[in-house]
This record gives sequence, structure tokens and C-alpha cells, in this order.
Amino acid sequence: MAALTLAAALAGAGPATAQSLAQATPGIEDAGAPDDGAVGLIEAPDDDAGAVPDGAFSLAPERSARPAGTAAPASRGLTSVPVVVELFTAQGCSTCPPADAAIAALADQPGVLTLSWHVDYWDYLGWPDSFASPPNTLRQEAYAAAAGERGVYTPQIIVDGQDTIIGAGRAGLLALIDEHATRPPAVMVSARQEGDAFVIDLTPRAAIPGGVRIELIRYLPQRTVQIEAGENHGRRMLYRNIVVGAETLDHWAARTPLRLTVRAGETGRGFPADTRHAILIQQPLRGGYPGPILAAIRLD
Repeated sequence: MAALTLAAALAGAGPATAQSLAQATPGIEDAGAPDDGAVGLIEAPDDDAGAVPDGAFSLAPERSARPAGTAAPASRGLTSVPVVVELFTAQGCSTCPPADAAIAALADQPGVLTLSWHVDYWDYLGWPDSFASPPNTLRQEAYAAAAGERGVYTPQIIVDGQDTIIGAGRAGLLALIDEHATRPPAVMVSARQEGDAFVIDLTPRAAIPGGVRIELIRYLPQRTVQIEAGENHGRRMLYRNIVVGAETLDHWAARTPLRLTVRAGETGRGFPADTRHAILIQQPLRGGYPGPILAAIRLD
């Protein structure tokens, strides 16, 4: 795996605003415009889900709590953490293409980290999703359980692990991103690259009941798929930031500052050469379900 450049990936990342995203992103409306780009949804059948696969990054042995009174190193261009926008989608879902397009339009914007989780419960309609996996479905089901929902559906957009958009238009999504970007972070983050490792300092700004999970997400920047069967037969779809793996690196009580050193692991694990990586700092809810995403860091 080639060395990653954290400084370049994080440079210029700042709070997203509905107006700036609308101006900079073709196909995304201004938040003040009529909300006429509604995204439909389809409820899904029940299905089983599997375990999360191993990853290609690992915590180095020098993981340690940063001594009290020790200043965190200056970050390289990291002025704020991005708002995390998760889309649960499927190639076989007839109402997903508008949501896929909205996420694709945001994928390169500073201040936003979009992640497309392809689920497998629509494969029975005649087109097996080439990016779907049981762990992706498991994550969506866990969100649904945390919210007390009786089932899962596509498309579903979740912002920072907290707010769900169902059938909302692009303007509604931009407004929600803007609202999350202005919230004060619960965890202060600084990060820098040292050789082949990333040194990440986390400092809690308030009590975080239950602590947090530190999760590594691997995703493909983009792929184009010609769909030959099912409800989207004949469509040629562009997908962005497609999640291909996730794992929990660590649990942090979030009572004192923490310094993590994350290194690239073995390269021969079957992930494509252009796979990108991000760290999510996510608070689990009672029962272990995923909750608010308190911080996120792009590693490349």
C-alpha cells in the first residue's frame, strides 16, 4: 500500500454550508430553493447479517493516553471535522438513483464525508448488488434498532449517526448538513503524519456516557456500474465513496485525552489499490447500537 498523505487530504476542510455546497456542486440546489427533488423509499424484507471483516490498518503498539498537560501537536490543515453523511442504498432499488446522485454530488466537497453502504436485501429482485455485504445491512439494522424502527428501507440517509432523512429533497439534505456543521464538536481532533503512520490526538470536551468506538472505514472513491437486470435494468450508475469494509480499532472511555498511532497493515487483503480510509469516532448507544458520530478523520 502506498504511503498516504494526510495533510493533502485534510487541507482546506472547513464547515460546510448549504449555500457554499449548492454553489460549488452541480446538481445540488440551494437550501432556500423549493424542495422538489424528493427521494422515494422502499421498505425491505428481513434478512440475516454477518460479521465485520478485518481491515488493512491497525493500531500501533504505542497507543497511549496523552499525559495530562501535554499539548496536542498542531494539525495540518484540520480546521474542523467533516459532517458524515451515510447513505444506505442498493443497485436493485428503483427509488435509490436520486439519492445516489445527491451523495455523488457531495462526495468531493470539503467539510463533508459521504459514505455509501450498499445493502444486500434487494438482491432477490434479479440483480445482485456488486458492492453489497451483510455487514452493511447489519449496520443499517443496528441504526433502525437504536431508533426503535420496525424495519429497514432504501434509500436512507443518516447524518452524523443521528438524523435520518426519509424522502427529503436535496435542499433538505443541505440544510441538515449545514446545521450539523455549526454544532460544537464533542471531541477535539488533531492529526499528523509521521512516516508511514498517522498520529491522532483526541480530547473530549464534555462527558460522553459509554465512551466511543474508534472505527476504520475503507471505501472506493468511485465506480460506474451497468445494471443489466432488476428494477434498474438498463441504467448506468455512478457510485461514490462506496464502503467495502469496516472494523472497530479500539474503544475509548473518553475521560482523558488519547493519542493513537495508526499504521498501514498488510497489503494483500484483496482491497483495490485505490481504496481510501477514514476514521469515525462514534458513540455507542445502550445495547451497543451505533449512535452519534462525534468526529471523523480522512486518512487519504
